[in-house]
Amino acid sequence: MNYFSVTLGVVAGICLGFGILYLFIGLRRKEKKRLNLTFSLFAFAYAGAILAAANNYAATLLTDYISAGRYNGPFVVIAWISLLWYVSFYTKVQPRPLLYLLMIAFIGAGVANTLGPNLIYEDITRITFFTLPWGEQLAIAEVTEGLWFTVFLLAQLVSIGFIFFACFRQYRRGERQAAVALGVGMLWFIVTIVVDSLVDTGTIDFIFLSDFGFLVLAIVLSIQMANEVIKTEEKLADYRQNLETMVETRTAELGVTQKKLLQQTQEEATLEERSRLARDLHDAVTQTIYSAALIAEVLPAVWERDPDQGRLNLAKLRQLVRGALAEMRSLLFELRPAALEHADLGSLLLQQGDALTGRTRIPVTVDVKGQRELPPEVTVAFYRITQEAFNNVEKHARADQVTVILHQSVDEIRLTIQDNGRGFDPASIPAERMGVQFMRERAEGIGATFELKSRPGQGTQVCVTWSEPTA
Repeated sequence: MNYFSVTLGVVAGICLGFGILYLFIGLRRKEKKRLNLTFSLFAFAYAGAILAAANNYAATLLTDYISAGRYNGPFVVIAWISLLWYVSFYTKVQPRPLLYLLMIAFIGAGVANTLGPNLIYEDITRITFFTLPWGEQLAIAEVTEGLWFTVFLLAQLVSIGFIFFACFRQYRRGERQAAVALGVGMLWFIVTIVVDSLVDTGTIDFIFLSDFGFLVLAIVLSIQMANEVIKTEEKLADYRQNLETMVETRTAELGVTQKKLLQQTQEEATLEERSRLARDLHDAVTQTIYSAALIAEVLPAVWERDPDQGRLNLAKLRQLVRGALAEMRSLLFELRPAALEHADLGSLLLQQGDALTGRTRIPVTVDVKGQRELPPEVTVAFYRITQEAFNNVEKHARADQVTVILHQSVDEIRLTIQDNGRGFDPASIPAERMGVQFMRERAEGIGATFELKSRPGQGTQVCVTWSEPTA
């Protein structure tokens, strides 16, 4: 059984596996790309050198041995060069002049080995066969070393010295685990080099071990690199966990801040609403009550002097008081929107008419025909539309009479608001005037139809019709 040859094949397969693995790592990961790619090249070249050496051992003729040796040389050279650069990247010790000089020495020896064996060995006399304990025979050549062999051997020795120096520098720098891993792998490699040198000189009769020398180095460094990958993944996992914790903390802080901002916004809205109500009270109710107070104060004297004028002032006083009362009720509805939803629409329109008369002295006639219970959203919509229509009358119409007709039947509600003001052209409403659009949207929101009729000098009519939805 050729156990030795099978073992060489297994070792070569392991190296090929390492090469493929770290080739993919180097191509996919940006971190330490050069380190992974040089290690991959080293593993591929070492696998090629082992397979070429297996052909040397299996040779039966001297010519076959020499031919196999030519193929072995380039793989060995590439393996040494890639190992040097890998160590330089691994330890961060990069004396480039020395590395380039060693590359020249290895490449020169490789070229010499490929061009002719006599450039490496002065004489190759014959091959002998070494028999292993289980009967397997390996071919070994008897040679006389030449100049390029000496150059190659010196380049190996200097490379080994550089590797241990780089390990020492890395260890002193504090990267002790990485330095020890590289040093342990190189110790076994030194043992194989020494054994091979003794075999070459004939001191001992044994097989070459350099074919297995790189194996320990490859395994140890691969484990170290895998350990670094695991540490990187652990750091990434810790970073991800810390990031998630930070996000949760920031989210909680944002939640608290949002609650504070919401509370602050609500407080500001409350203050703003209070300010608005205070302005409304001052502009409408207070002024109306003040006017009523003045009329009430002079009413007795006017009555004694001119009863007819007194009755006229009494009617004005009654109108002012009703207007102030209507304004107060409107403000109460603003404070309690829920009460507005359940109020009677006819009563709401009468109240708004009194409020408009109290503010502007414009007579408002409200005619309510029929009575029925309405959905809350319909009541609110008609109330707001009337409120906006009255607002337009007060600000723009210059009318002296407003008529409101509310017709309520079982299946239809129709509201008509008519004034005798100056009117306008509906097609020329300025973009900043949002009142008409507001009324139209309110009507569309409850499924009602909205009609606006107006002409300059002929007043304005607003008509809103809502029909009971069919089941």
